[in-house]
Amino acid sequence: MDLGLQGKVAIVTGGSRGIGRAAAALLLREGAQVVVSSVRPESAREAARQLAPLGRVEAIPCDVAVEGDVVALVRETLRLFNSLDILVANAGTGGRYTNLIDMSAADWDAMLNVHLRGAFLCGRETARAMRDRKIPGRIVTVSSTAVYEGDPLLGHYNAAKSGVIGLTRSMAADFAPWGIRVNGVAPGWVHTDMTAADLPAPGTRIPNLGVLERAGLAEEIAPAIVFLASNVSDFLTGATLVVDGGQIIAGPRPRWE
Repeated sequence: MDLGLQGKVAIVTGGSRGIGRAAAALLLREGAQVVVSSVRPESAREAARQLAPLGRVEAIPCDVAVEGDVVALVRETLRLFNSLDILVANAGTGGRYTNLIDMSAADWDAMLNVHLRGAFLCGRETARAMRDRKIPGRIVTVSSTAVYEGDPLLGHYNAAKSGVIGLTRSMAADFAPWGIRVNGVAPGWVHTDMTAADLPAPGTRIPNLGVLERAGLAEEIAPAIVFLASNVSDFLTGATLVVDGGQIIAGPRPRWE
């Protein structure tokens, strides 16, 4: 099936590792050109170097919580590629397990700044570029099944990711006049650097963690992202796809320390 991604230009925030890295790789394999963005410049450059055999890829550092950085990210992408068709708003950060009664305002703000403010700024600047260039583009956000389950002691993360789903719906409605589709993916537990301390080794059976009884791989989330970034999802907007191995339908799950 032709996904219509040949020659498209995509920004992937948080694209140097984990789900973002897997999405960038799959976009490249489908013929897209990709900007890998990360708050860590060296990490972005190394990812771009490793992904280069798959297609044209550039590294642009960006702190998605800083408005000027996001403006520069979009501006530099347009300078390099003269187009912008896709945004994967994936940048995220981990947080400490803390009861909300003990949580500092600084920890709360740091979590919401990256996940929610970052998705807003990246979505807004990307949509402005698409509107000005008359590109009926695609924006894909990344939230979490924590929205539906409410992970204990991660109230700031739960709130931020819940906000991302609401933001996705609002952007879908607000950007529709310019033909821009906005959808999201809500992964369950996935093996990444961020979850390494919480999960056993990949491939380990985890009773009660979803129907499939295991955590996912970043490469298993990437196809959903690429589907939403493609022409195949043309009649889909404002939706969030849960990709979790049946996690939220399987009832209680253990917590790993």
